[in-house]
Amino acid sequence: MQKGQAAKPDFEKVIREKDREIDRLRHELANAQARLQELTGSDLLTTLPNRHAFKEHLTHSLKRAIRLGYSLSLMLIDLDCLRDINLKYGHEVGDAVLIEVSKILRSSVREIDMPARWGGEELVAVLHETDAEGAANVAERVRRRVAKLEVKDPRSSKMISMTASLAVASYPKHSCDPQGLLEAACEAMITAKEKGGNVVVVANKG
Repeated sequence: MQKGQAAKPDFEKVIREKDREIDRLRHELANAQARLQELTGSDLLTTLPNRHAFKEHLTHSLKRAIRLGYSLSLMLIDLDCLRDINLKYGHEVGDAVLIEVSKILRSSVREIDMPARWGGEELVAVLHETDAEGAANVAERVRRRVAKLEVKDPRSSKMISMTASLAVASYPKHSCDPQGLLEAACEAMITAKEKGGNVVVVANKG
């Protein structure tokens, strides 16, 4: 009996060490997956290009637009209340919403354009040879399609609706560099959220 009592703390220590080792390996795996995702340039959830690939594309595309003298627009999409959906229905439902909206975005732009996953509840797209007015029309089309979207909660079978706020910034009207376009679009997005969401706002900077 005494031997068994003496061995018990050692056994628990081994279990704790194994748990720590498992946690460490999981962390390393998550980091490795993140690095692989960045290297491949693809977002694992939506299969759209990821943030890193998008920023490189925006930089290259803007240089080309400046050199050839055509307009280029940046469209930012922020899903309204996605965090609330994640909390209420779970991340699987939230992920399903993101996947469906990414499909809407992909099918709403041309092959020469580049839709991407910006991060969190945000998607983004570069619209080539498109001015602010043209980009606003594309954004409105996306907004309307998202507003009609319904995703089924597998547990309750309830249909969940979603809306999106969209912001547009363009070269040369709003900025002549990638960071400036991003900042202009982000400022427009703040305005969209202040309006209550489910709107398209064109940047007024420039």
